[in-house]
Amino acid sequence: MTRIVLPAEPLVDGPTALRPWRDSDVPALVSACQDPEISRWTSVPSPYGSSEARAFLMTRYDSIRTETGAPFAIVPAEDGEQLLGAITLMRFAWEHRRGEVGYWLAAEARGHGHATRAVKLICGFGFERLGLERIDLFAATENPASQLVAERAGFQREAVLRSYMRSRDGRPDMVAFGLLSPSRARPGRRAMRFASRRRS
Repeated sequence: MTRIVLPAEPLVDGPTALRPWRDSDVPALVSACQDPEISRWTSVPSPYGSSEARAFLMTRYDSIRTETGAPFAIVPAEDGEQLLGAITLMRFAWEHRRGEVGYWLAAEARGHGHATRAVKLICGFGFERLGLERIDLFAATENPASQLVAERAGFQREAVLRSYMRSRDGRPDMVAFGLLSPSRARPGRRAMRFASRRRS
């Protein structure tokens, strides 16, 4: 198990930044999570009020303490205040150096590249600071926008997992994506080129 310590300074890529959660984020959380698209594709409950927001923040704080999650708020890089979304590294299998990334964006933040940059930022944190060697991402087959984010962030589509998880709308099929750390991906590519030369 690796001790999770979130960075003191935000992680920044262009106009997108990741920072730790604050108690003052409760009103913005409540406002963002009124969007039915968030609860449709994630485990965010509906209806959503201040008690749900406070419970969400408590689980975020607890996940750091118990080394079960690395949660960040997605915010604009220029001021770090407006809440654009949420992103977390979670479901760690430390013995395999593996984790999973999950995220959502507020409605007004979509279409500006924030999700792709946020996924890249948190995966870089996972590889460099937590020593992960693989990160998984799951997107519903009916959610092409999330699949596109995964592909733009460098993930490879690996499989379709039928009836993979329970949701309020049933048991959706999920597309499984995987991203390897640069140190793990490069040897694989060299091996593939070597094998190709051998076959020729």
